[in-house]
Amino acid sequence: MSKKKRKLPKRDREAVEYHAREQRLKRMRTTVGFLALIPLAGQLACDAGAVPFCVPWSWYMAIWAAVFGAFVGLSIRLIRERRRFEAQSRAS
Repeated sequence: MSKKKRKLPKRDREAVEYHAREQRLKRMRTTVGFLALIPLAGQLACDAGAVPFCVPWSWYMAIWAAVFGAFVGLSIRLIRERRRFEAQSRAS
């Protein structure tokens, strides 16, 4: 532990840790959101004549469903952690 963290009161340390976790989750959610464009890009590449990208549409939908599920899961986790942090802040 660094000296800065030891000097902060417990409540402030928890707030700093929460905000760091929140930023990390938001970055992951943004990345996953961009990955959801893979099926669109693959279909457009197939339409443009790139034969390796011409796979059945159900494969693209399966990829999209997995990525969308991860996006929704990260969003729910952000909401739940925010609510937990706010509840702890009010209780203190």
